[in-house]
Amino acid sequence: MKVSFKRNNFFVFVVIIIMAVILVNVFQKETRSFFYWFSAPVQEVLWRAGDKTSDFFEGVLRFASLKNELDELGQKNQGLIAEIIKLKEIEEENKTLRQALGIELQKEYNLSVAKIISKDFSEDFILINKGFKDNVSENMTVITENKVLVGVITQVYDHYSKVMLPSHKEMSFDVKIRQEEKEISAVAKGQGNLEIILDLIPQEEEIFQGDIVITNSLGGVFPGSLLIGNIKSVAKNDINPFQTAKIENALKVFDLNNVLIIND
Repeated sequence: MKVSFKRNNFFVFVVIIIMAVILVNVFQKETRSFFYWFSAPVQEVLWRAGDKTSDFFEGVLRFASLKNELDELGQKNQGLIAEIIKLKEIEEENKTLRQALGIELQKEYNLSVAKIISKDFSEDFILINKGFKDNVSENMTVITENKVLVGVITQVYDHYSKVMLPSHKEMSFDVKIRQEEKEISAVAKGQGNLEIILDLIPQEEEIFQGDIVITNSLGGVFPGSLLIGNIKSVAKNDINPFQTAKIENALKVFDLNNVLIIND
């Protein structure tokens, strides 16, 4: 009897297990469906947040990439601008040389072109971009392509030089007042602020407004026949043995970009 009871219990246990498996299989889909229904809103919020986050980071990456492209374009643009400026400078230098050739300055002098890089009108100086490395030395004369006197080189550095203008207060040099039939000797003196006067004009000489003033090589400061300007006004009296005159300066420094150095 005991053996029969144990067998019956075993069969009951097996039947319960089988029924449990059947029930699980029956209700498995419903259980999963309930879980999906319950968790779907949460999953949707998380998915959409993740999608927006993905879009945000993608936008950041795109912005960074665009910024890099803009930076590269900016650098290329700066390079192009620099090249354009350089070509423009070369064009201006060639134009200066062509104009010098037009009045045959190259036949008179050994010339080299320099660019003005700074102007100090309060001290009547300019700075040019040629120096020792370009075989420039002190006391060289600087002119324009139209044979107007710019000044004399007073200080030289490796790559630039300082040019004293004829209007500088320390500047004094011999000139000639050119008239139709004769030339009158005088001395030009810088007054500062781009102003020049003529002194030591003989009292007996008659000079007129508009008379041309050029350099005189006798003084040894500058070559002869460089244009200074023309007579603007004359001061004459019986007490002073010499006349004086103010000059309309031919040097238009404000509009000047390139100059010519007389190398010999």
